[in-house]
Amino acid sequence: MKDRTDDFDIIREMLNQKTGVSDLPQDYNYKFEKQKKTLVIKLSEKGLKANMQDNGSAFESWAIILKFYLSDVITTVTIDWEDLHYDDGVNLHFNRFVYRLTKFIQTYEWASAARPIPPTPSVLVCNFPIGGAAKYDKHSEGSEGWIECKYVEKYRYDYEVMDHQLPVGIFYNKVSRDTHYTTGQKSAIDIWAIRNQELFIFELKKPNNKVLGVISELMFYTNILQDILSHRIQYQYDTKMQVAIENNFRGFGDLYRSYISGNIQNINAVILSQNVHPLIQPSLLDFVNDSARLKYCRIKYSMKQVEL
Repeated sequence: MKDRTDDFDIIREMLNQKTGVSDLPQDYNYKFEKQKKTLVIKLSEKGLKANMQDNGSAFESWAIILKFYLSDVITTVTIDWEDLHYDDGVNLHFNRFVYRLTKFIQTYEWASAARPIPPTPSVLVCNFPIGGAAKYDKHSEGSEGWIECKYVEKYRYDYEVMDHQLPVGIFYNKVSRDTHYTTGQKSAIDIWAIRNQELFIFELKKPNNKVLGVISELMFYTNILQDILSHRIQYQYDTKMQVAIENNFRGFGDLYRSYISGNIQNINAVILSQNVHPLIQPSLLDFVNDSARLKYCRIKYSMKQVEL
């Protein structure tokens, strides 16, 4: 980005001095208020529409990184955003951003929004699988889908239930083509499992996909599952769901019974990879977990190596 007038160079140099990493995303506008020890990160319209794991969209990841590694000069982080020029589907991107930002500032007292956040609807529902997930022989060897299938095949007996590709599309009032609340009709959690009243959510990345946005993506899915288990986001029982439960498509029958009974007490959200971004360290995850809301909701974030 040419002729920047913000504080990008200042933040990049401070990050480089602390960590040796200087690949600060140019997608945001950065304003550093030195006296107040406040950093304002402003998303572009392009970033609001991008995939959550892309640098320009993964505001949670970069806010956490900069707050943690530059804690001596940054006390608070404020998230701002460009106004959207609406066209078909853009409001769905914005709704996803609103949900993510609401959860983020609820989770961290050092985070805030630059302006009022629109409220989320009182009734949201989640979709569910209507068939099984593709087997490993339907994926290219070494792809994330292939690794995912192989991982479930190897470790499923370590859990009471383990499966993959759990749909997490969010809708207004009912699941239909016309009632999407967020993008991603095919949004799905890579791998999930239950053991000893603990729900595990795995976000899988293959070795060469070392993105910081894995934090943002995992937070989004974790918040949706926590809202489902708390019945803030609902499953609406109908004949299609009855079929999914009876056939236990992708383990959904087991999950639905836990949803109804309320017997899941903890959520363990796991970054699953052989290689992660060099800034994702155990100490960073300790910082991520340092939240009154996460402790109250019994959510923790962790890392695990893929071993097949």
